[in-house]
Amino acid sequence: MNRIIILNEELESQMRMYLALCDRYRVEIAEDEANLMRMIRRKNPKLVFIDADYSGFNGNGKTIFKTIEKIKKKYRDLKVIAITGNHDRRMLERVREVGGDGVLLRPFHEDEVIESVDRFFPSLDSVLS
Repeated sequence: MNRIIILNEELESQMRMYLALCDRYRVEIAEDEANLMRMIRRKNPKLVFIDADYSGFNGNGKTIFKTIEKIKKKYRDLKVIAITGNHDRRMLERVREVGGDGVLLRPFHEDEVIESVDRFFPSLDSVLS
């Protein structure tokens, strides 16, 4: 079973994501960026969701872009999807430029979460069809 780690500061959407995915994947929640990096190193996930609006990115010059670059530099095969409510095209393009594999726009429905994951891990049903 593929492991997914979520760093999402918005509790409601975090729980919706967890509930949408937990039946099919091992889903774990990261508390902050440092915890996320430790979890990536120790648990070897296949996919990470990162909240672009995470308050920890507001200080010390940290941004989601730098975090994605750092992850992709060490873990090239790890898929990274940014979660954001910012529909600005420049922001979305920048995520892709730094190596992000996709963007999940808020507000989202549980089906959209599953679809974004299924692009990387086709479900058994779609393989058999």
